[in-house]
Amino acid sequence: MFEKKDLVSIREFEGGYAHDRFLKNAVQLRTKVLKDLTQEEVKVVAMAVGGLVVDFKIDDATLWAIAVTPLPGFHIVYCMQKYSPEFEDTIEVLFSRKAVEFGIPAEDASEWAILYLNAMIYAVRRILKKDIERVSHYL
Repeated sequence: MFEKKDLVSIREFEGGYAHDRFLKNAVQLRTKVLKDLTQEEVKVVAMAVGGLVVDFKIDDATLWAIAVTPLPGFHIVYCMQKYSPEFEDTIEVLFSRKAVEFGIPAEDASEWAILYLNAMIYAVRRILKKDIERVSHYL
C-alpha cells in the first residue's frame, strides 16, 4: 500500500521545521501508552479510529503501522519503532507525499496527527478497557 518514497515527515510541510519538535514531543508522550499493544489490540485500535493496520516497515524495528486518511489522498502513517533496550521506543509519524500538495500547513498536519493518536488512546481505554497511564488530565 505504501512505499518509503511515497511518505514524508512533517518537515516537508510549510512551516514543518518549526513544528517538528512539537510533534515529536507530543508523540513521545503518547508512545509510552501505545507501545505495548499486541498485534490483535493494534487491529482493534486501528479500526476504532477509522484506520487500517498496513504492511509497512521503516526498518527492522517497526513493530506495527497504522494508516489513517483524514482527507482522500491525505494519509498519516504511524509506525511503532521498538528500539529498546538500546534506545527509547517511539512512534514515527509519516505523511503521504501527496498530502503536502493539499497546501495544509504543518501546524494543522501535526495537530491531526496528534488527534488521531489521542483517539487511539481513547480506544485503548474505552474499547480494550485497559488501565493505562494518563498522558494528561483528559487523556
